[in-house]
Amino acid sequence: MFDLFGNINKLRNIHSDSEKKKIAKLLQTTPEALEEFEKAYHLGVLEEPVSDNLFEVNAKQAAGMNDHITVDDSEVESLIDRIVTELLSETTFFKYEDGTVSYGDFGIPFPEHPVTKEEILSLPESLRPQLSGILLKKELNGDSYLGILSIYKEYLKEKNPQKKKMTYDIFRQGLEIQDLDPITYQIIAKNKNSIGHWFPELTEAVKTQDFFKIPNTTIIQVPLPLLQLTKLDYMGLTKTSLEIADRFCEKAFSLDRQKEYFIKTGVFSSKYDFRNAHIQGAEEVRTIGEYLLFIHFQASSMSHFDLNGRNQPVIYGPGTTVEWVCREFIQDKEQNPCIYKGLPLHTEYRVFIDADKNDVIGIAPYWDPDTMKKRFGHESDKDSPHQIHDYIIYMAHENILMKRFAENKDSVVQHIKDMLPDLNLTGQWSLDVMQNGNDFYIIDMALAAESALKNYVPKGRLHPVKEDWIPELMKRDCYK
Repeated sequence: MFDLFGNINKLRNIHSDSEKKKIAKLLQTTPEALEEFEKAYHLGVLEEPVSDNLFEVNAKQAAGMNDHITVDDSEVESLIDRIVTELLSETTFFKYEDGTVSYGDFGIPFPEHPVTKEEILSLPESLRPQLSGILLKKELNGDSYLGILSIYKEYLKEKNPQKKKMTYDIFRQGLEIQDLDPITYQIIAKNKNSIGHWFPELTEAVKTQDFFKIPNTTIIQVPLPLLQLTKLDYMGLTKTSLEIADRFCEKAFSLDRQKEYFIKTGVFSSKYDFRNAHIQGAEEVRTIGEYLLFIHFQASSMSHFDLNGRNQPVIYGPGTTVEWVCREFIQDKEQNPCIYKGLPLHTEYRVFIDADKNDVIGIAPYWDPDTMKKRFGHESDKDSPHQIHDYIIYMAHENILMKRFAENKDSVVQHIKDMLPDLNLTGQWSLDVMQNGNDFYIIDMALAAESALKNYVPKGRLHPVKEDWIPELMKRDCYK
């Protein structure tokens, strides 16, 4: 059996359910077998070449392919610093650190003499930044909001259910892939799933109890010119643009290169390849801007009908946000095995709440056995070595996950109920709790009707969401 794990070609050919279950059972009782299994996977699969399929590339690989700038030109160096200052002057933040909340802007006045287009064009093309605090590069001329709101108007007027759904899909795709302008930016900012809509209220509610914790978290509203870079081809970004994003994020998030972080957009972590989300080592921390640009670009690209010969379904939502997030990385206390290329398999709870009625309407194991086994063992990519690995690891750890879930779910529900009167939100939400030893962290929220595992809510208790995408045509601070 140990020889089997040492031979990666054999690992790639473990296809039958019975063989996977046999290996999973062995891994439950034989630590040496688990060690050999993981060694074969890491050496033979995780170090594979970068895929030519965009949706199989992770941010670590993308950043590693970038041509990073070596500045020996004082003019270029000065331009980078000036643009970073301009961007910071246009940025608002919300920060939760060890129970203390701060928010607002960085108190940096916009420069009296901003960077000009002429200054940018004076540089060689390979060194030209594709943004400043007020300048941005677009794919098309004109403002996107005119077409986007026209489609939204059609959606609101349409009576035929099939045509209405199709029109809505086109509207949502437009939010993901069209160039940004001030009004489109405000439309995207209305996505209630984005963290700025619920996290500030969550921090206030958590203060009233002592059971749940929240990771230290900084949220920023990304300035429009920087966010526009996610609408361009990531591989076409200049090294100067990437350097600007890196330096901006290092300052905006007050990063420490000696620490580890978890990053995501306001709605999407791309944790299904955990190398996107888990940042460790000085060089990865230094290039967090590139990671976030790539994650956001990749998320928005999911809504394209055709890109790089993709055969994935069209998905919108992961790119509908104007926020980026940097959190402390919670170290695993339990030595859980990992799936998704590095994600510790903590016991997690998805709690469905009705904030209007201060009631819990359902709870699900986040790693639901039927869902996970179907994903790893019965989808079209089930013979991928990644899915074979994760299927076996999940089955080996399933009993522990479900035992912990059963032991703690009633307590989790009761503590959520106790906290709900202090949670100043309306509507129905899913709320994700991660267990780490005896600590329970609330790590995410989303609209209940749009959340996976909503089948755990009893029939008749889940209500559809009433959406409103009409922008408020005024500058607003999400965090005040």
